[in-house]
Amino acid sequence: MKYCKKCLTTDLRPNASFSDCGVCLACQYSQSEKSKPGHVKLEMLKSKIRLIKAQQKSKGDYDCIVGVSGGKDSTRQAHWVRDRLGLRPLLVCCGYPPKQMTDVGADNLSNLISMGFDLVVATPAPQSSAKLSLESFETFGNVCKSTEMALFSTVPRLAIDLGVNIIFWGENPALQVGDSAVEGVDEFDGNQLRQLNTLTTGGNEWMNSVLSDKRLKDHYIYPSETEFNKKKISILYLGPAWDDWENHENSTYAALQGLTLRPGDLDITGDISEASMLDEEFTNINMMLKYFKFGFGRTTDYVCERIRENKLSREEAIPLVEKFDGVCDDTIIQRYCEYVGISKAYFWEVTNRWINKDIFHTVEGGRPVPKFTVGKDYER
Repeated sequence: MKYCKKCLTTDLRPNASFSDCGVCLACQYSQSEKSKPGHVKLEMLKSKIRLIKAQQKSKGDYDCIVGVSGGKDSTRQAHWVRDRLGLRPLLVCCGYPPKQMTDVGADNLSNLISMGFDLVVATPAPQSSAKLSLESFETFGNVCKSTEMALFSTVPRLAIDLGVNIIFWGENPALQVGDSAVEGVDEFDGNQLRQLNTLTTGGNEWMNSVLSDKRLKDHYIYPSETEFNKKKISILYLGPAWDDWENHENSTYAALQGLTLRPGDLDITGDISEASMLDEEFTNINMMLKYFKFGFGRTTDYVCERIRENKLSREEAIPLVEKFDGVCDDTIIQRYCEYVGISKAYFWEVTNRWINKDIFHTVEGGRPVPKFTVGKDYER
């Protein structure tokens, strides 16, 4: 396992790409783009929007669709598209089933409506969602694979149905965290989002053993390139167009707009931002599983962003990662077990199948212990 020389990203990240000098894709982009003024990028984005809008056949009530959840990023994105770009957005949310969505998430969606936005919420069938979560946990070591598939698929499906040909997402995964598979023709291009690891690994066939009804499966299947091209759908990332796009700034802005945060849960969630995964809790389990599989978790992603913004040094970030990566309290795990109908013993039985034994010691009756030292390259 090798670390980026600038931040704490590792080469075990799916689709990681390091330069010959050992620098990750996200750091390469950060270094090369800091000299380009924000107003120049904003004009580049506006120019792209004008070209795409000109191809829109029907001029309906909405210029674009913004995918939202109930969190900090989507609150700021909605405001930015409406108030900075002057567009008429329809907000689209793939909602979580009742036993998965938190009260905080529901409150934050209501907050968006109270600010004058139109919002469509599409929620997968609850029992199907729970069955798929268990199946993906067993098959991929990922309790949120089906949830993420539905989240990314719902927005373009509604765009196609409604004839709205611009979709906005916030961060560019290639440039924000280093997922090279989704890199587009430029920093704003999100049309390769279909190549996300969570959408491509395992295809769609794994759902067949759980859902026999095609109608239920359609909710999780990303539209084809043919469907995109026929309706001239384009996905654009907003993050590159504004100077202070980062988790901390988005949290501060959204809180001032009425977003409910979740402070004081560090020992439960390990979320040092106190503003991630506000709309549901089971993603905290996935962050833990990611840590066990790849040697990094949510804290690594957060501090790497701060390092690139020169707001945290690599040395200052290391103890934070050591303390909080992989944290997920047993109470969250217990609620998940009840949700999908398994015992905690079975949960850990499945989890132990997915632990990367090259970089972790397994502990009978306990959680795995890292063999590696954060920030230092590790070889067996």
